[in-house]
Amino acid sequence: MTKCIGWLSFSWQVTLSLLLINACQSQPPLFSGEIQNFIRDSLYLFRWEAGRWDKVASAKVEGGKFAFKGAIPPGIYLWGLSPQEGDIVWLDGKETPLLKGEANQLFQTYTYEKSPRNERLVRFRREVSAIYQSLGQSPSTQSPLQARIDSLLQEAEKSGHPILLLYAHLFRMPATPSPAGSTRASWEGLVQAFWKNFPWTHPYAAQLPETFGRFQNFWQNALAFLPEDSVIAYATDWISGMPPSLQRNAWMSLLDAGQRFQRTDVMVYAGERFIQVAPSDPRNPQIQQFIQAEGALRKGQPAPEIALPDPEGKVRRLSELKGKWVLIDFWASWCRPCRMENPNVVRLYEKYHSRGFEILGVSLDQNRDAWLQAIQHDRLTWLHVSDLKGWQSAGAQLYRVSGIPFTVLVDPEGRIAAKGLRGIALEQRLKEIFP
Repeated sequence: MTKCIGWLSFSWQVTLSLLLINACQSQPPLFSGEIQNFIRDSLYLFRWEAGRWDKVASAKVEGGKFAFKGAIPPGIYLWGLSPQEGDIVWLDGKETPLLKGEANQLFQTYTYEKSPRNERLVRFRREVSAIYQSLGQSPSTQSPLQARIDSLLQEAEKSGHPILLLYAHLFRMPATPSPAGSTRASWEGLVQAFWKNFPWTHPYAAQLPETFGRFQNFWQNALAFLPEDSVIAYATDWISGMPPSLQRNAWMSLLDAGQRFQRTDVMVYAGERFIQVAPSDPRNPQIQQFIQAEGALRKGQPAPEIALPDPEGKVRRLSELKGKWVLIDFWASWCRPCRMENPNVVRLYEKYHSRGFEILGVSLDQNRDAWLQAIQHDRLTWLHVSDLKGWQSAGAQLYRVSGIPFTVLVDPEGRIAAKGLRGIALEQRLKEIFP
């Protein structure tokens, strides 16, 4: 039940001007081809930039033939009709790939001539993709298929092919981190699991969308298991040691992960850092607008007052609980993830309530009976309030709630201490507060 802001949908928009490619006709093409029965009049090259594909060149298609010429820097590109209809090509300035294909199932069947490196890249990607697809369809064949993937990745790592070397790291499943007794140890375990021996200075690392995808997966795990304050602190030191192009990928992917987990403080921090390392990025005005809107809800700011009726109709206020640690829990009886999280919250409440831990449940229900039945069924013995207005709840509007479950931790002085704590992250934070 999440309302998305849409960073990535915005980021896929074409925002950069096309490179001039109308160089003199005698210049040999950097990338050309012939596609039988192709009826479109143009093909495009796109370049990856921290969460979006930028259109950087176009080529006319005449009689199925096309040719990209001109000042196209060496790098990894997506060729095709759009970011959703295309495939990877590596233009290294040494080989001049010649593509051959047929419009029907073009991206599944085309081949390269005059470019052994690209042909090898296509074969690898297709085989790995087919194996992963089979793994999803036939769990019973998992062991031999996984063994084949492991073999392919080992071959890629030893191949001497610069892009296959990156894929050997990016396509490998992360190792399972060992249980750790501290947040620092947990962080270091995650870094090892996802990034062990990753070639950070590789010139093409930031140009592959798979690198961005691995960052996304990494951040989602970090935010699921670690307090957001720790993630922000560790991330700052870790990312600062990366090349600038990878810093852009890292901060934008953290911004995306923060949105998925409704961690607005993480989003604000990652957004600020992204603007610093990518000052000319066209997404910055939207990010800046979000940062300004969230300013009043950042960590350390006074928690806005909530004044809503409890089940008996009496107006209860957040300020009544000042002097204690308060978890504002936005939820609803119809929200399955909320109901699944409730046993964990009940357990923590029973453990820490006597030491000064309170919960204010703010329901986004519209049906009073369903709200009260859920409270009783899930044994939620703390203070509850609701105006029964669903997403238009005054409390949800005040705290800019875009998805539930969503929590705000308020310190004894009434200041916002953290947001979005759930599961293990909530438990770890409470252990720090009540050692």
